[in-house]
Order: sequence, then C-alpha cells, then structure tokens
Amino acid sequence: MRANTQATAKGAEIPNTTFGYIPWTPELDSGAVCGIPTTFETHKEWKGKKIVVVSIPGAYTPICHQQHIPPLVKRSDELKAKGVDGVYVIASNDPYVMSAWGTFNHAQDKVVFATDIDLDFSKALGATIDLSFKKMGERTARYALIIDDLKVVDFASDEGDTGALQNASIDTILTKV
Repeated sequence: MRANTQATAKGAEIPNTTFGYIPWTPELDSGAVCGIPTTFETHKEWKGKKIVVVSIPGAYTPICHQQHIPPLVKRSDELKAKGVDGVYVIASNDPYVMSAWGTFNHAQDKVVFATDIDLDFSKALGATIDLSFKKMGERTARYALIIDDLKVVDFASDEGDTGALQNASIDTILTKV
C-alpha cells in the first residue's frame, strides 16, 4: 500500500464517494432478517461532522475479527464522548456481510458497517492492498481516518500483510481525536 500523500494530508478534502450499507434495526439482531441495502454519499452524510473511519481488509478475517473491530465497537462511546459524531467500519465486502458482521459485533446503531465494494474511497486515498496471493484479491487496507467537516485530521495505516495492528487500533485513534 502506498498512501496518496496529497489525499491523506492534514486538511485535504476527503473523496466524495458512495458507500453501501444496511441501516441497523432491532429486527436484525435475531439474524432472521437481512435488511435492505441503501447508500449514502460521504460529502452529504459527513459534512459538518467529526467522523472516524476504520478500514479493514475483510469481515471475519482473523486480525479484523478477533483483535481490531470488537474493541472498536466496545469503546465507540469513548470516541463519541470526545466529540466524534459517527464511527464507520469499511471493507470491500458486500453490504449483507458487513451488516451481519456488525450484528455479530453488537454494533447496533453505535458503529456503521459500510462497504467500499468498488474500492472507490480507499483507492482515492491510495489505501488498498493486493491479497491475490491469498486468493482474496484487492482489498481495502487496514487504516484509520479521522475527518472533521470533510477534511482529513489524521490518517494512519498498518501497512502490508504482517497482521500488525497498531496505527489503526482504538487505543491509537483515541489519542488523536
């Protein structure tokens, strides 16, 4: 992964892209229904807001599933206490998988699990990773992005396929918001 240093520089405007997601409703918690996908545009949804975006290579993958996202969901209230208006987890999985994973993690309406399925957002940031050697194709990289009124406040990635989780962890994010 080579981050696009212009796109990820402090003060740079984030790309205006469209994410797919399934809005949480209590009925999803049972697993008996799957919800209806919808979309939102970043520049409409995030304008005037402080947002934390956490990107991962894939739902249900070992580091993401066991170490990265569960603590983020559990501690999302700490981000909101620091003035964060929205917390989003993105990956190149489809909206149904992301919704199911959000439900599994008990995210409810605390964290939005959205899809960057065409990698439009992550490619604009230069934040994708090629996992073809694992038969997973090109994916969103592991990174954290803090945004305030559509401007980059901080961008940090855990580069490569090392399984390292440091720069995009909830502990690190909390020091930067």
